Amino acid sequence: MTTIAVTGAAGAVGSRTIRRLSADLAVTRVIALDQAPQTHPTEGDRVVVKRMDVLAGDLAGAFTGVDSVVHLAEDGSRRGDAGAALLLLNTVLEAVERSEVRHLVVLSSAAVYGAHADNPIPLTESEQLRPNIELEFAMTKQLIESRSSDWAARHNRDLAIMRPTTTVSETGVSWVAAAIRAAASVRPDQADPPVQFLHHEDLSSALALVARQRLSGAFNVAPDGWIGPEAFRELIGGVQVRVPVQVSDRLLAAGRRFGIRPTPEGIEPYVRYPWVVANDRLRGAGWAPSLSNEETFVISMPSPPWAMSAQRRQEVALGVAGFGVAGAAAMAAALARKLSKP
Repeated sequence: MTTIAVTGAAGAVGSRTIRRLSADLAVTRVIALDQAPQTHPTEGDRVVVKRMDVLAGDLAGAFTGVDSVVHLAEDGSRRGDAGAALLLLNTVLEAVERSEVRHLVVLSSAAVYGAHADNPIPLTESEQLRPNIELEFAMTKQLIESRSSDWAARHNRDLAIMRPTTTVSETGVSWVAAAIRAAASVRPDQADPPVQFLHHEDLSSALALVARQRLSGAFNVAPDGWIGPEAFRELIGGVQVRVPVQVSDRLLAAGRRFGIRPTPEGIEPYVRYPWVVANDRLRGAGWAPSLSNEETFVISMPSPPWAMSAQRRQEVALGVAGFGVAGAAAMAAALARKLSKP
């Protein structure tokens, strides 16, 4: 008899996690918590939907009789606002303590390892956390991990920390994935780190497994291996603008200033340096990804709204890419000339 509660149940990952848990015969009941409207296939049977604000509702009451809580609720901006994220976390921790739940699953990110030139490939859970301090999202995730770990040790609770790599799906991408894609459109010289892409379905299956088995510790979540530079260039069309690092930084800053493909402060290292992770520990617990990095990347790319042959789609894509690259190259060249002036 296992009852699992999920906060943020209406989100892209939360809704998928609810579906997986409700289909698991080892799970007796699933409590889906979110202030947004939500519908689930088995609602009224094994899924109990509670529409409530995590910060304002009776969370401890909702957690009564629960064996494990999966905390997926995030701040509205989803950009790593430390104050909002920690307020949500503290509210959940207090409710878990009051309701005597013994197991908690917290969503972090592989970004907590930081993106550094000397990172091993791949990173394992035993590596030191070195998030790049300029990226608020990564620093906030480290704070969440630290606060959760301290709380679990003080109150003798079991804690699982999930560290997914960049997540995407057919219906959308995480803001981190969108930011990295935007930052990578004009790449610095010699910046070709390996990359990983995790489908929301595979992240939800990992969350469901860890919650059901009540596993403890940190778990990287990623497909097997990674995409190398050559393969990645082929996937995105094989054409990229290459500029000096200084020019790349100025272009990204200009994009942020004028709202043209804006990227968050501090995303640059995550485009330049490796931060791919190993999934051995999670695989050892019985999890397996359903999609590869390449498959995940390809299916997350939107299709054109009109019907055309595969050959025509490729021709159009290459034509648009060429136009975009030409414009970006002209912009980069103009900025480079400006920077070179004394």
